[in-house]
Amino acid sequence: MTHDGIMTGTTQPQQTRPGPGSRERLRRAPVESGLGMVPDPSSTRERAVVRAPLHDGVRTADGRVLPVVPALLADAGLGYLVFSTARLAAGAPTVDLRLDLAGIPAPDARWLRAELTLLHLDGAVGVGRAEMHDDTGVAVAHVVATFALTGVPAGPGGLATAPAPGPTAPDNPTAPDNTDPDATAPGTDLRAALPPFDATRLRPENLERDGDGDVVFTPGPSTTNLNGTTHGAVLSGLAAAAQSAHPGAGDARPLSTTVEFLRPVQVTDRLRARTVAIRDGRRFRTLSTELLLPDGRTAVRAVGTALRR
Repeated sequence: MTHDGIMTGTTQPQQTRPGPGSRERLRRAPVESGLGMVPDPSSTRERAVVRAPLHDGVRTADGRVLPVVPALLADAGLGYLVFSTARLAAGAPTVDLRLDLAGIPAPDARWLRAELTLLHLDGAVGVGRAEMHDDTGVAVAHVVATFALTGVPAGPGGLATAPAPGPTAPDNPTAPDNTDPDATAPGTDLRAALPPFDATRLRPENLERDGDGDVVFTPGPSTTNLNGTTHGAVLSGLAAAAQSAHPGAGDARPLSTTVEFLRPVQVTDRLRARTVAIRDGRRFRTLSTELLLPDGRTAVRAVGTALRR
């Protein structure tokens, strides 16, 4: 049944295809456009499918895909299904996301495709599943994500604590503010003029460390989501990259990562990724990573398990 246009109870939500404006919406979103996320040609009203290109910039040395890519297809794709089905004014914040990694994309694969299913939607939460294969049929990943409808702000950009950066602002929080007054006009997507996100920033070998050995990362304007804060896929990808860069992780095959989003992260926040081993056996290794805000509070907690080779 429905109440004020929102599914309630355990009724199976009607699947909706990203509408005619979805391609334009993705083009204006810096993380989605930076990773090349688009609706898949096979997508229908009953079967929602999105995809992102596979290239050397988003593959590891052994051919695996960087976790930020499946995290994006799931977080953004399922988030859009929740947004459009529930007719929300802004994005529903992601509560948690579980990413299970399966096979390695084929060497000649060109796309990673995600078939999206909205499992449940009521007035408080939405739950969705994304099953991912490359365009040769190899199963690559499986993601389940939960979204909080009770945390939706009144409008786009509603979780940001400062005005959105202007169209010429680089990924540098100390740069002059070149905000375009038209960019904040009612009905305008605040992300439209932001630079696209560069996924190579989340390659383990490109991460910056401080004197204590912790990974440090300032998201920057190109990571902005619909609510004006840092995109959950970037935060998931950062946590996974920090775990891959942890000492001794090079001999392990990542199996799964569970990410909990505890607080919004402003795009100007300098994050510290602190990783510790919570299981270090002969066959399996489990790491816990916390993304810490400048005031020391935990914004994101991720637990990843890997198989030793």
